[in-house]
Amino acid sequence: MAVLAALAGFQAEANCPVCLDYLRDPVTTDCGHNFCRCCIQQSWADRKDRFPCPVCRHACQERHLRSNTQLGRMIAMAKLLHVTRSKKRRREERHCCEKHNQVLTLFCEEDLEVLCPKCTQPPGHRGHQVRPLGEAASHHRQRLSRYIRPLKKQVADVQKLINIQSKKPLELKEKVENQRQELLSEFECLKQFLERDQAAVLSRLADEEKDMQQKLSANITAFSNYISSLKGLLSKVTENSVLSELELLSQIKNFYRRSEDEISPSIFSIQLRREGCSFPPQYSALQKIINKFRVDIILDHETAHPNLIVSEDKKYVTFTKRKQSVPHFPKRFTANTVVLGFPYFYSGRHYWEVEVGDKSEWAVGICKDSLPTKARRSPLALQGCWMIQRQEGGYEAVGAIPTLLRLDVNPRGIGIFLDYELGEISFYNRTEKSHIYTFTDTFTRPLRPYFYVGPDSKPLRICMGTDYE
Repeated sequence: MAVLAALAGFQAEANCPVCLDYLRDPVTTDCGHNFCRCCIQQSWADRKDRFPCPVCRHACQERHLRSNTQLGRMIAMAKLLHVTRSKKRRREERHCCEKHNQVLTLFCEEDLEVLCPKCTQPPGHRGHQVRPLGEAASHHRQRLSRYIRPLKKQVADVQKLINIQSKKPLELKEKVENQRQELLSEFECLKQFLERDQAAVLSRLADEEKDMQQKLSANITAFSNYISSLKGLLSKVTENSVLSELELLSQIKNFYRRSEDEISPSIFSIQLRREGCSFPPQYSALQKIINKFRVDIILDHETAHPNLIVSEDKKYVTFTKRKQSVPHFPKRFTANTVVLGFPYFYSGRHYWEVEVGDKSEWAVGICKDSLPTKARRSPLALQGCWMIQRQEGGYEAVGAIPTLLRLDVNPRGIGIFLDYELGEISFYNRTEKSHIYTFTDTFTRPLRPYFYVGPDSKPLRICMGTDYE
């Protein structure tokens, strides 16, 4: 049996690690592994300056391959031995059941165990399908043969995936470099007040690149381990195929169990987190930033209180003393003269402006999409709302904690800037281009523009920043 196992091992070693068939025109790489000449040349076809060994990934410096004529002769002998052994049937040794001391002549298909006639008596294998040893061995040899082609295909497919994943570090570097250039360009125009943020953001990007490199390397290693397991299964199929009927069937359970446990790793894809710099846009680059992050806001007439009239272009809202007859919508405000705007904000940075003119009472800002529509304004009702309001001649920043504001110049226009990820909502006096107030919070729900219209006939208008140039 040891000789047969050694012979099976010899025949397995005569296979090319790439095509898994007998080596043809064998050549040897610098690291000592053997391949078919055509297989290794095809593996290196798209390489220019670095030629990795498909087995150990050793980097060969050049396309230097040594012909191995001695190995070629040994492979010819292995083929001859395989043909000779397949024609010559070996005498089977008689093995006895350890429990009943009878010759093992049967095989249980349910338990995948070799049995003697007494083993089949109740209750051990009652109702199980039991076959003669020769018939069972023939059946399982046929089943084993069906594993060869799928395993070869899996090995080839995984090898292709490894080749693809091996090229991704370069792709990662290109993506990182492109994103780095974008970040540097953004930092350039904000350099005077974002110097401290630049190092932090680039450091996070470098850490992300390092993390991606590690995950990509681990992914390639996982596929390499997987392909080794597949090759082990294939080698086991080859070894089992030449075993005696008894040995084959004695080991078949473990083989099936092992083949079912092999699970292919998931393919790791490069997806960089979008980095940006944080900034308060009240400095010298204000107009450029406003133009970059401006969004087109319109009013949602279905949320407007019945005493509010929304213009046809959905840019104006005016208070009227006469309550209008309007359809009932669950999202319509009925307690306060409020209207909300579109779009919803789920992420990102956004800027818009509202003309308040010389209205004596108003409020503009941002609220959660779940803001109550039936309750009177109160600290409880305003949870989830961040706004600047004018009332009784004074100004107030209304959020979780109301804050009185002292403004040197009464604003005729309010600029609103939302940085969702940073958790900031900033307000600006567009009359003198000055910062009024910034709220800081954590956002997890969609946000919407918010407008409260005081009881006078002067409108609130969503406008363009050029109105205040």
